[in-house]
Amino acid sequence: MDNLKVQTYWQIGERIVREELAHKERADYGKRVIQQLAIDLRISRSLIFEIVQFYRAYSIVHALHGQLSWTHYRLLSSIQQIEERQFYEIQTIRNGWSYRELELRIKAKEYENAKKIGAVISKLPVPLPAPEDVFKNIYNWDFIELEEKHSEKDLEQALLDNIQQVLLEFGNGFAFVARQQKILIAGQWEKIDLLFYHYLLKCFIIVDLKARKLQRGDVEQVTRYLTYYREHKIEGDRDPIALIICKSHNKIDVYYSAGKDRDDIFVAEYKTKLPSEDEIKKRLRKIK
Repeated sequence: MDNLKVQTYWQIGERIVREELAHKERADYGKRVIQQLAIDLRISRSLIFEIVQFYRAYSIVHALHGQLSWTHYRLLSSIQQIEERQFYEIQTIRNGWSYRELELRIKAKEYENAKKIGAVISKLPVPLPAPEDVFKNIYNWDFIELEEKHSEKDLEQALLDNIQQVLLEFGNGFAFVARQQKILIAGQWEKIDLLFYHYLLKCFIIVDLKARKLQRGDVEQVTRYLTYYREHKIEGDRDPIALIICKSHNKIDVYYSAGKDRDDIFVAEYKTKLPSEDEIKKRLRKIK
């Protein structure tokens, strides 16, 4: 609701300033607009002046931050120096300051103190992507040609032969690590089909290939891999993620099978290019 207030006040400020510029030859026009708006909107003239001050400080709507309330902006708009205002914006967002906390920090001249020791932060940290925004529901691997009835080994080899296109289809951040990666669980060696590392999510991506419809045991299998990599992750990494890629799956079944690991298990389907009718005939001749 408060974010809606920020947007509304920005639009009011934009209208007032636009009207002033359109009739700048009339010195009293801006005051008349403010008086009329105060009556029409049933708000005080002092609030109207604050709204105009807010718009002049933030004339680009994209510069507004959803984490900041109108009370934050009312206080920030009074700061004339852009660098100082940006400093308090960033610190408020980073530290979750309330309006009262921000007011105290400004009165304590925190910007001046930070500037003296060279500790002024001028940019917000780049947020990490959310895992659900990284993975697709369907991977289109039309750059590999496989017959309708192909094995997981055929699929894996075809992907490795075209690893560059695979990475492009996966999207930004993926780095290929290994195929048939061995891990020792309960005294037995198990193999992960494909292992990737995502340098934006900062975690390993365990890819399990299924050249068929997903079965319940498949989800349980990757939970073992997740547990292993959670216990062996390095400091600074997030928990590993499992990506099962299959011909088809039931979303509800996956949801209940994944249990508490459902946030770290993603399931997608894949499509490949089928050989043409002429290619099939050629292959059949070779077999004969």
